[in-house]
Amino acid sequence: MKLYLLRALVFCAVLLPISASAGGAQISGGADGRYINTGGDTNAFLLEGAFLNARKVFSDEQGDRVIAVGQIDFDDNFKTIRPYQTYLQYKGPLGKWNVRAGHYILPFGLLSAYDSERLLLRTLEPLSLGIKLDTGVELLGFSGDWDYAISVSQGVGRNRLTDVDDNKLVTGRLGWQGEDISIGVSALIGDVLLEKDSIIREETGLSSLYEKRLGVDITKYSGPLVLRGEVVFGKDNDKTVGGGLLKADYALTPKLELNFKYAYWQREGGRNFIGAGFSYELTKGLFLRIADEYEFGKENVNVAAAQTYFEFAKQF
Repeated sequence: MKLYLLRALVFCAVLLPISASAGGAQISGGADGRYINTGGDTNAFLLEGAFLNARKVFSDEQGDRVIAVGQIDFDDNFKTIRPYQTYLQYKGPLGKWNVRAGHYILPFGLLSAYDSERLLLRTLEPLSLGIKLDTGVELLGFSGDWDYAISVSQGVGRNRLTDVDDNKLVTGRLGWQGEDISIGVSALIGDVLLEKDSIIREETGLSSLYEKRLGVDITKYSGPLVLRGEVVFGKDNDKTVGGGLLKADYALTPKLELNFKYAYWQREGGRNFIGAGFSYELTKGLFLRIADEYEFGKENVNVAAAQTYFEFAKQF
């Protein structure tokens, strides 16, 4: 309860001044409705999520200096309300270094530049990390073709037995950006408070783990084709885990995109995921997506889904 209260207070502290400012602000949002079939008569129609995001850049005579971001998400047919990325960021000279404080996506692997939460074919983090966002402080920036980010966040927070907040989570990524390719090396170590949609949490019943992770990610652009890959390995407490992901998105037209995914993860048994689908932009900001994903190995599950997704953005 204290954790959600803290995040809500941070969200309000960021969102209120943004909303009150007229110049240089952006308001965006979206809605994600889905039909899901997991076999036979197991069907569900739901509002997977809706979100509202506010962003404001404060500048001085030397350029942009402070970025304020506040986002709140309404999930599971509005049963859950949670702050999403909600932070203040101070920009150094030319953005070569930045300090970010608040609730943000952790700098690990493909997550650093590719948030797939509103896609039907997601990346691996619900299974490979069990966490995507945390509250803390992050140092990030770039030098030439290199970019870097290191985060120290709360992890599981205060230890109830010792009443000491000694359960920090340290995450970092070093990346190289070429003309049409990016490559990154990531590391994570510390106590992780598993998120509610974490597959690890669903399967083990655990709410936290001590995790060690190393990862390598790559993104390659080739005309209408975008390839994204990631390999991750490490330990959950004393258990060795590891796996990888390959995603391909191919734009047939400016509005129609084909999507493919293969993933593998090993934790007390291997599991494979194969998925395919498409995304079509019906009109500006309104998308129809259909995908089918089959899991085999540890379990055999087939999930077919159709999604209507709407997003907007408005400058003030």
